[in-house]
Amino acid sequence: MPRLPRELESLARMLAYLLGRRPDEFGLVLEAGGWVQIKSLLQALHEEPGFSRVRREDLERLAVLISPPPVEISGEKVRSLTPPAPELRRDPVALPSLLYLAIPAKIHAPVWEVGLKPPGGRELVLARQPEMALRLGQRRDNRPLLVNVAAQAAAKDGITFQAYGEELFLSAAAIPREFLQLPPPPKETAPPKPAAKGKPKAMPGELLLDLPQMLAGKPEKGKKRDEAAWKKGARALRKKRDRE
Repeated sequence: MPRLPRELESLARMLAYLLGRRPDEFGLVLEAGGWVQIKSLLQALHEEPGFSRVRREDLERLAVLISPPPVEISGEKVRSLTPPAPELRRDPVALPSLLYLAIPAKIHAPVWEVGLKPPGGRELVLARQPEMALRLGQRRDNRPLLVNVAAQAAAKDGITFQAYGEELFLSAAAIPREFLQLPPPPKETAPPKPAAKGKPKAMPGELLLDLPQMLAGKPEKGKKRDEAAWKKGARALRKKRDRE
């Protein structure tokens, strides 16, 4: 078998560690059987120096050029084969007093009102360190909001947490607002009031011309001008201005 290009060799070693040993270190939670979405894997890889240009095609090349293949691809998912994916879920020995999660700005207000809810039947993924939480949040929003979770207090209230590796914790339950620390959402700016309908009022020293009235006596094209009506309107405006 021909020697692999250097970049593919590096990628194979990275995937063996990322998918086969410590996915939690990269903010990834593997599904049953060790599968992970290719999109999620590429997001994690692109954050690492030297792997910002990895594409799905590179994963597919690894799966066919190496025997035995280091990874397996099925649809939009991938998993490690050598080594096989580890089982990292466990009951936490010591739950930290605080855990962290970064949320998109668009759900700031709902979280402030009711708390955190698992997204779409999945689990909430919380981090031991705020830096990891922000790293995960930036995969969904350029400027995520960091939320502190009083994990020990929540656990005493019956909310269950599961450790995932060394860096992450999972919760399948919603976390009420009372266990969260976050700034209030920004107040919405009231829209400008529409301008009042009707004729505008004249300011002191200002004369408003009623152009429709002045022009009412103007003739249409091809018709004789009604000079009497026009002059009458002009005289009335002058008298009004003199009185003011």
